[in-house]
Amino acid sequence: MSFKDDIKTLRRQSNLTQEALAQKLHVTRQTVSTWETGKNMPNLETLHALSQLFNISLEKLLFNEEIAMKKNKEPSLATQIDHDVKLKSRYRRWTFGLGSLIVLALVSVGILCLGYYKGIGTIDRFDPFLSYKVGYTKLPSEKEISPNNKATNGYWTAWFTDNTMGNEWTKLTLTTGLNPGVKDPYVMAYHKNLFKI
Repeated sequence: MSFKDDIKTLRRQSNLTQEALAQKLHVTRQTVSTWETGKNMPNLETLHALSQLFNISLEKLLFNEEIAMKKNKEPSLATQIDHDVKLKSRYRRWTFGLGSLIVLALVSVGILCLGYYKGIGTIDRFDPFLSYKVGYTKLPSEKEISPNNKATNGYWTAWFTDNTMGNEWTKLTLTTGLNPGVKDPYVMAYHKNLFKI
């Protein structure tokens, strides 16, 4: 027999109602009912109390596998508990893995938002949500963009227009070379948000 049948038979042989058995084990009548219908199983401490109450070995109560498999095709209580433990372990691993992915995604989005709002070029370069734009501005003087300029190290900042009408502007910091021989040369920047290029 299966555990649910065994517990029902043992209870009836001892002339106990579900309520009386529940009081002896310090559980509710509904708990005993779930054992007898196979919806739930007692923990090991309660199993030990059951074995003492009905004067049956815990091993027989737990490991009735051969009889159960032959007669009812139902696994023993020990097999069911083992199966439940394996499922819980699997669920724990899946929960931990899924939780880690969610935390990683949230941290990544946080870093991308920080890069966007603070204008951190290193982060903006890898932000897949920012689009590239082409901007134009007048090239500054040779002295200002020279790599030998200790104050700027060759970097300079200017407002770039992102469209042909000139009504949208973006402030960029970048470094360029010179365009000798052209009066008032313009520079074109292919940029992503505000990062340095």
